[in-house]
Amino acid sequence: MSVPMVPNMKTHGELRSELVGKATEDEHFRAHLIANPKAAIQDALGVRLPGSLSVTVHEDSATTMHLVLPPPARLMDEDLEQIAAGHNVQYWNAYQNWAHKHNANGQHIGGGSG
Repeated sequence: MSVPMVPNMKTHGELRSELVGKATEDEHFRAHLIANPKAAIQDALGVRLPGSLSVTVHEDSATTMHLVLPPPARLMDEDLEQIAAGHNVQYWNAYQNWAHKHNANGQHIGGGSG
């Protein structure tokens, strides 16, 4: 059985919410997510993430805040090559849809749901 690349076309925001919720409720998953984010996500969602995708998890604390910026609006040549070759197009489209509707903290700022 083949493992899907994108789980039922969920948006980046939906996936993020699902993973954060699971990490909040399940200490074992949280530890696994911090130690090996890509494997933890693949296990939790039953998907295969592209080999070229890097996943980093940061934990905020009372004295540390992480600010996540969306990618630059201009695509890099290697990104365009990947998209032209049909790789990561669904992920990129879902991410762009999410990025236009959320601020850097993942909070919804408008433009439709989720």
